[in-house]
Amino acid sequence: MKRVVMILFAAGMVVVAVRGSAQVVPFPPELQGRIPAPLPPPPPIINGPLGQSPPPGVYVPPRLNTFADRMTNCIDQGTSYGLHGRKLNSYARRCANAH
Repeated sequence: MKRVVMILFAAGMVVVAVRGSAQVVPFPPELQGRIPAPLPPPPPIINGPLGQSPPPGVYVPPRLNTFADRMTNCIDQGTSYGLHGRKLNSYARRCANAH
């Protein structure tokens, strides 16, 4: 019986020694203090801010003259002539469709 207890005690000490030594092993140097590399600088701005004129050779289409734009202009024009109510509405419709 004493032999069995001594064998179990020795086996337990081996297990404890293995666990204890596994906790003391340092990490490999590749995993210690890994700091990512800094990001590269942003690319330079080629054409500058949008407020500047476009570079030469770039086609800039003219602004669209939509029906809503024409209607607004015709209403403004009609009020400057002194029209109001139905007369202004009929004038603005005819004016916007004519242009």
